[in-house]
Amino acid sequence: MLLCPLGKTFARVETPEWQSQYAIGLNKLAPHAYVWPYKEGDINSVRAQNYEQSPYYMSLNGTWKFNWVRNPDKRPVNFYRPDFYTGGWNDIQVPGNWECQNYGIPIYVNETYEFDDPMFHFKKNPPFVPYEDNEVGSYRRTFVLPESWIGRRIVLCFEGVTSFYYVWLNGELLGYNQDSKTPAEWDITNKVKQGENTLAVEVYRWSAGAYLECQDMWRLSGIERDVYLYSTPEEYIADYKVVSPLDKNLYKDGEFSLDVHIGGLKGRHGITVHYGLFDADHRMVAQDGGSPVRDSIVSFDAIIPDVKPWNAEHPYLYTLVVDLKDEQGQVIETTGCPVGFKTSEIKNGRFCINGVPVLVKGVNRHEFSEQGRTVSKELMLKDIQLMKQNNINTVRCAHYPNQSYWYQLCDRYGLYVIDEANIESHGMGYGPATLAKDTSWLSAHMDRTRRMYERTKNNPSVTIWSLGNEAGNGINFEKTYEWLKSVETNRPVQYERAEQNFNTDIYCRMYRSIDEIKAYLAQPDIYRPFILCEYAHAMGNSVGGLKDYWDVFESEPMAQGGCIWDWVDQSFREVDSDGRWYWSYGGDYGPEGVPSFGSFCCNGLVNAVREPHPHLFAVKKVYQYIKSRLIDNENLTVTVKNWYDFTDLKNYTLHWNVTADNGNILAQGEVITACAPHETVEIVLGKVKLPRDVKEAYLNLSWTPNQASAFVDTNCEVAYDQFVLLANSKYEAKIDLPSGTKLERDGYTWFNDKVSATVSPETGALISYKYRGEEWLSQPVELSLYRPLTENDKKDKHGGMLWKKAGLDKISQKVTSIKPSKNGFTVDVSVLNAKDNEIGTGSFVYTLDRKGMLKINTVFTPDTAIVKSLPRVGLTFRMPVANCCDVTYLGRGDFENYVDRAAGKIGIYETSPFAMFHYYVMPQSTGNRIDTRWLALTGEKGSGWKIISDKPFQFSVLPYSDINIEAATHINDLNFDGEVTVHVDAAQTGVGTATCGPGVLPVYWLPLESYEFDFTFIPVKE
Repeated sequence: MLLCPLGKTFARVETPEWQSQYAIGLNKLAPHAYVWPYKEGDINSVRAQNYEQSPYYMSLNGTWKFNWVRNPDKRPVNFYRPDFYTGGWNDIQVPGNWECQNYGIPIYVNETYEFDDPMFHFKKNPPFVPYEDNEVGSYRRTFVLPESWIGRRIVLCFEGVTSFYYVWLNGELLGYNQDSKTPAEWDITNKVKQGENTLAVEVYRWSAGAYLECQDMWRLSGIERDVYLYSTPEEYIADYKVVSPLDKNLYKDGEFSLDVHIGGLKGRHGITVHYGLFDADHRMVAQDGGSPVRDSIVSFDAIIPDVKPWNAEHPYLYTLVVDLKDEQGQVIETTGCPVGFKTSEIKNGRFCINGVPVLVKGVNRHEFSEQGRTVSKELMLKDIQLMKQNNINTVRCAHYPNQSYWYQLCDRYGLYVIDEANIESHGMGYGPATLAKDTSWLSAHMDRTRRMYERTKNNPSVTIWSLGNEAGNGINFEKTYEWLKSVETNRPVQYERAEQNFNTDIYCRMYRSIDEIKAYLAQPDIYRPFILCEYAHAMGNSVGGLKDYWDVFESEPMAQGGCIWDWVDQSFREVDSDGRWYWSYGGDYGPEGVPSFGSFCCNGLVNAVREPHPHLFAVKKVYQYIKSRLIDNENLTVTVKNWYDFTDLKNYTLHWNVTADNGNILAQGEVITACAPHETVEIVLGKVKLPRDVKEAYLNLSWTPNQASAFVDTNCEVAYDQFVLLANSKYEAKIDLPSGTKLERDGYTWFNDKVSATVSPETGALISYKYRGEEWLSQPVELSLYRPLTENDKKDKHGGMLWKKAGLDKISQKVTSIKPSKNGFTVDVSVLNAKDNEIGTGSFVYTLDRKGMLKINTVFTPDTAIVKSLPRVGLTFRMPVANCCDVTYLGRGDFENYVDRAAGKIGIYETSPFAMFHYYVMPQSTGNRIDTRWLALTGEKGSGWKIISDKPFQFSVLPYSDINIEAATHINDLNFDGEVTVHVDAAQTGVGTATCGPGVLPVYWLPLESYEFDFTFIPVKE
């Protein structure tokens, strides 16, 4: 008995189980591997893992009756009784979170407990959670057992329910469970009946278990994974463990062992266990004709010579079939699973698969969909497809065991899985208050760790175990580490917060900089590889500097990659009162003051519906397994490094061409060459004569597989490189424009029969350009020093804060001198911020010729006493969309890129302002293209401007104003006003990953120096 610590006074009540860290479960079956029973002897179903079609499996997913209350005292206490009337209840879909079905408030927070907030009149006090504001969902449904199940053992399984729940069957309490992310099972053999059975579940939003579920995610509630029944004979296969490494000498032979646990033994004699191991061609490679069951465990061993190993590149699977037979030799139960022969180990300080050091090209993945934490099989398959197509080889289950089907897909298609226990107590910090040091929480830590391990111990894709995430370190994690090492000899165990303490096999610190990685590697006597469990935070316009990380990973043997944070934006698609859709994020639901960490939930490589963000293309490029260098640009010769770990280069075709900057292909060919994994080969393509009527050409290398595999067919480009070849540096393309009459001047306008241009005598900006009487500018051509802040810019200490402090976001130009010249003006200006402080000086030299060609030479010199950092230096203006609906350019593309995210090839691309704008969840700077040689902006009639410069430049053309983008907090805040915004930049800083991790690296900063650049605007005739 205790006085509930709720911040308010209540009567003394008995502490409910959901307020105790010790109440991890009641009457649950011991954790075990999946032992779904198939039709007796049905090897094909085992091979296909069609357990849901088994006659001994019954799904309870679907429509349930549902009641929801805000307070436990208001719950329907006796609803579990079969005679309780639920006719007035609503329906709810299971699986699915109730917040996504119009009950309660979705709350997004990162490192805090959402209930530790004034909104809930509560301060954290483990193990207690709010009482008065603790929502309760009551679920009811009925089911009828198949007649064929009569006389058999029957098990009820809940794969995942958040956060605590009681279960009743036919009015009788079965038990309760506290871990949200691993299965809980009850033997209901003696509680079911023929005819209709009533199943009732009472779910609490918060419980003591919530203190271990403080992950960076939407905090949602309810039955979010599958619910089902399965049936076994009275004597049954309760568990089995497969261990299948390669021999650690030559890594050629498979060392197979199998322990089968039998339950329900009643002293019968003659019960036997049989197994068969089949290869992918259905041939038996190992078997045992029948071992009698004397004890509860039957063990088998076999050596498979020259086994076909499992790895992410070649996920070869065998099929294990386990049969239980009765005294007459009849099969009474069949189960089994895929088997992969794989050794995962730390060897000589390096992470190795099958004896080969591998680089972790990884990503973190939260389970998320528009249904909340319930993810369909189809969406999981889409995730796998995109990961495989983008050269990702590792996925960290962040931060809890995932749905069972996810591991099946990873087994089948080849991803290394870091399986992570459902333990994160981030809200308690890492100091003395951390639950890692409180032994009263040891049983909860151990239960979650054990249930993770037992469930997926047989999945070959599971390559590393993780003890949890961001939960401090202490005795509880030391104990879980020791337990895992006692049962697992074939896979490493990691834990980020262990740092360099004994209870981690991998140094896996998150968001370390390149310098910090090098500092670790410089330590004497290190014996663990450095693999970042999180890095390259992909929030908004991000993932800058990825190549710089990989320059280290590919050169330092003990630095072996990491997992990008993270895979998918956790955002919901909503529609406002005006019918405009937008992506939501933290704080968008509930009353003002709801706990929130804003848009920090939106840091995916793909959006919520799995459409790629531009930085995914950069990930694919950096993660690619084939990388080339040009070593002879006369007799075109490249060296090619094969970064595959288990695949010879002869399995791919190199398609090469030399393309001139006018788009003409000058030479092309195909090459297939052998090159062993991790080796380098030299390929001579030969001499290609470059014409004199182009400035440069591009050697393009593209690799495609010779044989199709899942998701990657023979037309898919898996790797590419490009090299610029100088042809004729003095070549200037002829501009085919008819001349106009002699230019005249009227004040600050110069004109002829074809063109007129006007400069403002106050600002020095070009305020008008008319061609054949049509105005092409809707806003002046002015100096541009600012970009709408990315979310990284807002966090980067060298970024947005300094830019705004200097006033770069609201600059103006004030003429200090203006002088006419023969065909234009020379203007000197003072560049002022909103406080009228001079932040620099500039000059513009405008030159207009009779054909309408306008050249603007610009010089900008910052005042370094005020300006400490620059986002961009260039020109900006706006145009009516009718004059700029099509964008064609020769540059890097065709997707958004930045100096520290330089993926894509230089080529001629056609796009539009709307296509160039990428809809990040929170609007921000976007659409940039680098390495641009020329840019053409044309309107509906085909006329417009071609913009060139004397050196490569950057640009963007977007359908919204910078002011609108900067002010918008959601997509529906963007308003198209009929104009497009054009930026042409001499230079622009990178994007970095400062929302969590390093900001823009200094090499990608803009120097605080004087900038001089030229842009020539050439009319494109109709």
